[in-house]
Amino acid sequence: MARFSSRSGRRPWIRLLGLSAIAVLVASLVAAWTVPLPERLSTPGSTMVRYADGGTAHVFLSPDDRWRIPVHLDEVDPDYVAAVIEIEDARFHSHPGVDPVAVGRAVIQNLQAGTVVSGASTITMQVVRLAEPRPRTLRSKVIEAARAVQLELRLSKEEILSLYLDLVPYGANVEGIEAGSLALFGHSADHLTPAEICTLIAIPQDPNGRGPREANAARLTAARDDICARLAMRDALPGTEGGRERDTVLAEAAEQPVPVLLRRQPRDLPHAARWVSGGATPGSRIDTSFDRGVQALVERELAAVRAERQRQGVHNTAVVVVERETASLRALVGSFDFWEAEHGGQIPAFARPRSTGSTLKPFLAARAIDRGLLLPETLVVDVPTQFGAYTPENYDGTYTGMVSLEEALARSLNVPFVNLLADMGVEPFLGDLRALGASSLDPRPGHYGLSLAVGGAELSPLELATIYTALAEDGRARSLRWEAEPRDRDGVAVYSPGASFLVRETLRQRDRPDFPDRAQLARVPRRIAWKTGTSFGHRDAWAIGIGERYVVVVWFGNLDQTPSGHLVGATSAGPVLFDLLEGLGDGAEAAEPAPDELEPIQVCALSGKLPRSGCSHRVDALARQRKVPTDRCALHQRIEVDTATGERVGPGCRAGRDTESRVVVAWPGAVRRWLADRHRSLPEPPPLAAACTPPSTSQPPRIVSPAAGEVTLLMAGLAPSDQEIPLEADAGVSSGALSWFVDGVFLGAAAPHERMWWTPEPGLHRVTVLDERGASHQIDLTVRGGG
Repeated sequence: MARFSSRSGRRPWIRLLGLSAIAVLVASLVAAWTVPLPERLSTPGSTMVRYADGGTAHVFLSPDDRWRIPVHLDEVDPDYVAAVIEIEDARFHSHPGVDPVAVGRAVIQNLQAGTVVSGASTITMQVVRLAEPRPRTLRSKVIEAARAVQLELRLSKEEILSLYLDLVPYGANVEGIEAGSLALFGHSADHLTPAEICTLIAIPQDPNGRGPREANAARLTAARDDICARLAMRDALPGTEGGRERDTVLAEAAEQPVPVLLRRQPRDLPHAARWVSGGATPGSRIDTSFDRGVQALVERELAAVRAERQRQGVHNTAVVVVERETASLRALVGSFDFWEAEHGGQIPAFARPRSTGSTLKPFLAARAIDRGLLLPETLVVDVPTQFGAYTPENYDGTYTGMVSLEEALARSLNVPFVNLLADMGVEPFLGDLRALGASSLDPRPGHYGLSLAVGGAELSPLELATIYTALAEDGRARSLRWEAEPRDRDGVAVYSPGASFLVRETLRQRDRPDFPDRAQLARVPRRIAWKTGTSFGHRDAWAIGIGERYVVVVWFGNLDQTPSGHLVGATSAGPVLFDLLEGLGDGAEAAEPAPDELEPIQVCALSGKLPRSGCSHRVDALARQRKVPTDRCALHQRIEVDTATGERVGPGCRAGRDTESRVVVAWPGAVRRWLADRHRSLPEPPPLAAACTPPSTSQPPRIVSPAAGEVTLLMAGLAPSDQEIPLEADAGVSSGALSWFVDGVFLGAAAPHERMWWTPEPGLHRVTVLDERGASHQIDLTVRGGG
């Protein structure tokens, strides 16, 4: 009974102690899950931009102004991970955040030494200390231990180890194994030598005393060698595989000099890095499609011409390199020097819209071919013309009269393409450009005029690279991508494969005015299509090339719009383009096969149109099966001539005459007027015999100047008689004389190749032209007084 009472009397105390222990345990668990983890553990690290090969291209400071690059555990050399655990916390995977064995050993060592020589800090406790720095006191140690247990309850061992690898210090504001490896050795931490592993372990143990400085070199060397020796004694030093002796590996490690300075973090492609990281979450890892080698090639080529361009007053540049098959950006340069401030070096010129010059002409040609209006062989008019107040001129001020579309594009003539745009319409062509990827065009209807064909719009180098990539890939438009993930080749068909091929073939001609002199001596593959462009006032120089693998866009100019007479596409941008294509080894000697949709047809050798019976010389041409131009040759016309008088006759006045059939060439009235202004002439068809009327098949007249709806402003102080307006029309060879009327009042008659002059009066007027068989055409125009 007495024994039973004694036990019974002790039982309430035992129960109280047990309940207290449970309460403490529950309170600890509640605290561990309710008390926030150190705030710094969730602070984002540095945003990192990587090349397509996974190499680091550019690192940004973290929000707390540190170089701290987050890495996954499996991205760090496993030999380093094993070594750091062996040196810093051998029982890391088994203890709950505090290592009792290490604590006991530290107590004994400190008592024997009479001072603190070991702190028994686990990796988890080091993470706490790095996240929440405190004075090195016993109280701080207790707090660190409690926090370490909290981390172990909340996070996995892998997460804790990853935090350590991200926070471990390497001096100054460099933190983490990845930033440390880049700063100390210039490469990532995925592959490390034994000497590098030991160095990366030694510095965080004493960043001030062992940091990479000349004054610390001896201490760092000694610490590194000691760590290597300790790892070797524990069979944990990497590099001894394959039977290599420890002493050999240790000797090799000891021979390596320790770093004495922190390298700059990678800062490659600064414009592109800022462009792709815009809006990214801080600490993001941005994997891109940029190719390290291609980017370096572009930067070298620009550096080689920088001094020359600056002497010419040209201070800005941009280059875009696109891989055709994937529409992937492989290189992107936004200036000569990102750090140059005087001329806006930090502005990404590749994203700034600039006047396009002549670079849009190939797309006008493709549209005309797709609509069945023209073939590359078709002749177009190249004479001075006027559209209201707009008078387009060819770059060199010369004109040909008639020229094939192919030659007009190869020579980059302005007038034929302005005429072409006038025929097809500005707004439809703008629709093409937007579908191709020209996103910066002004959306307001009527904002652009016919000058759109020759530089009246502004597009960025990136946009031009987008639309030329579509031309390279058979007219299918795709957005350029900078992300590393692959993408399918589907896109929106804007132009046909046939039209795109025919335009590319024209742009491959080497005997062109814009073929750079330097490139004639270079080993440039022949199968390269290219186009140059120069904006009005010499403010922009363009050169764009399509190779077998790449599309390359080169731009030179000044961001402040300062002109330079050296800003000519062929001589400024062209040589750089060809040097880049040569450096890329891009191009093919073999001819590109024509798409299946193109079929051979015969056209008149002179006009390039479907031949009539009078076309004695014919040549082969390629045309789209579904869009073969239906217009027949209008230059060769078969007429009947009275052999006695040499006059033209027709079915109504042939009786009683001895006639013969002849073929004459009837050049357009605009060409004949242009020649007449230069005191030159072409052979004229025989005149129509008296009592004969033009045949009903004769081409009806069409007023070409002034343009319909044109508004003319009379100049103040100048008599209207000194401001006469020329009236011009095109008509067939059989039209005879053309009669002109203004507001129903007869002005006079003139041959189709002659002008009629009218003295203007303010008001709205109707102009009518009538040929001898009664066919007519009329337009309205407005004249405003000059005050």
